[in-house]
Amino acid sequence: MKSIRSRIGAALGLTLSASLMLSACSSNSASTSTSTPAASSNATAAASAQPAAPKLDPYTIKMFVPGVPQKDQELVNAEISKYLKDKINVTLDMQVIDWGSWADKMNLKYASNEVFDITWTTSWDNWVGKIQNKSILPLDDLIAKYGQDAVKVVNPKVMNGIKYNGVTYGMPTNKEFAANKGFLVRKDLVDKYKFDLSTVKKPEDMEPFFEVIKKNEPGMIPFLSSKGNALFIALQDGMFYGASSSATNLGALDRTTKDLKLVDIYSDPRYMDMLKLANKWYKAGYINKDAATLTDFAGTYRSGKVFAFPETLKPGKDLEVSQASGQQWVQVEFTKPLITTGSVLGNMLSISRTSKNPERVMMFLNLLYSDKTLLNMIAFGIEGKHFVKKDANTIDFPPGMTAQTSGYSLGAPYMFGNQFNDYLWTNEDPKKWEKYNKFNTDAEEAKGIGFIFNNENVKNEITAYNNALAEFYPGLITGTLDPVEYLPKMVAKLKAAGMDKINAEVQKQLDAWAAANKK
Repeated sequence: MKSIRSRIGAALGLTLSASLMLSACSSNSASTSTSTPAASSNATAAASAQPAAPKLDPYTIKMFVPGVPQKDQELVNAEISKYLKDKINVTLDMQVIDWGSWADKMNLKYASNEVFDITWTTSWDNWVGKIQNKSILPLDDLIAKYGQDAVKVVNPKVMNGIKYNGVTYGMPTNKEFAANKGFLVRKDLVDKYKFDLSTVKKPEDMEPFFEVIKKNEPGMIPFLSSKGNALFIALQDGMFYGASSSATNLGALDRTTKDLKLVDIYSDPRYMDMLKLANKWYKAGYINKDAATLTDFAGTYRSGKVFAFPETLKPGKDLEVSQASGQQWVQVEFTKPLITTGSVLGNMLSISRTSKNPERVMMFLNLLYSDKTLLNMIAFGIEGKHFVKKDANTIDFPPGMTAQTSGYSLGAPYMFGNQFNDYLWTNEDPKKWEKYNKFNTDAEEAKGIGFIFNNENVKNEITAYNNALAEFYPGLITGTLDPVEYLPKMVAKLKAAGMDKINAEVQKQLDAWAAANKK
């Protein structure tokens, strides 16, 4: 893999002087006005010979994001709404849905045509399906009229890279666009037992530490896993990555080769070895017994009963999680940083088709890139109540408060606007944003970056594939099921559902894309 420094390093190098983005919502009347927004009522007639711009009618923006629901969410919404009144006369109703029920609850909202305005979107959460079902709106015209500040912040190549068939359907968070994989490990237990993490080069090297934790820390989970977060997170990107968002483990390329030919992950010995390792850990008692059914992953690792868990990493990820969870973590990396189409499409805010005033919503999203105060209220809560400022850009909890006792510790600033305008916690590296830039610039570029699969020709097969996958996949990736026995059974059902046809369609489109882009 070559460095992206020469091809898209500059494209993904993020400026330190940007703004913010985010959005929110209302639980009762999601919209009372459908009038087209005009200029902000903040404009003054006294300073100009021009007549004053008409005031905007009140409007409530209803927004859904996944995460850990917060006790003080309504208080934060109310404070943000006060702040927004004189800017765009908006009331914010942001609602956080726990990760475990996010997909099901949002699918119900789309199916029932529930009125709301903004949703968090990402490539792996059926993003293409939302576009094809017209669940989210095309944004290019709205951006041109009301998103000028936002597009000044996000690099043009990133904005072009998230388009689907030439159309924009989400505003991306301005953040790091590379990712590497590994574990987060409890620092206090590392120190207590004098574990030398410098000796850890591969997941197997953690096994002696897991054994110590199992024997000496009753009730502690050595390695937390769930049906969506398991050992594969820390290993699979080192071997394979998705060239598309077709379906789990399909449309995959081998990271160790240079060609654009898809590989069958399930028949690769490396995949079987990974599943065998998970099964070994499960049988040894290192993995929680409810892994295949666990839904509240974040709540579990925040409980104080977890030693290690798999995570997507970046510079300072351990410090971010430490701040949000109230426990100190340290990261152990197993793969080199990589930029893929999926990572560029990793965090976006999209406008629902049921929004009653998309124009006002885009005005709000635009503010999130240009208003530092707004961004940090959404990310961190109310100044004086949930955080105190140590200087212009550094914050801490108020005296006596921790992440666990705070009523607002969302821990998800990566979902919103321009992260380079986020405050830094006192435990974070003052050079965090410079390191983000270097992380992006030095990362490897995935083959086929920019390719987005159109699943229209195999929609039925993908549905059947996902249904078949659900029967075995959670048990296999968590080690609950013996892969020697159950992987062949799963593959047989996946093939019967149309797995090979899906991969053939991905390859056909990838070849056409490569020819058109001279890859």
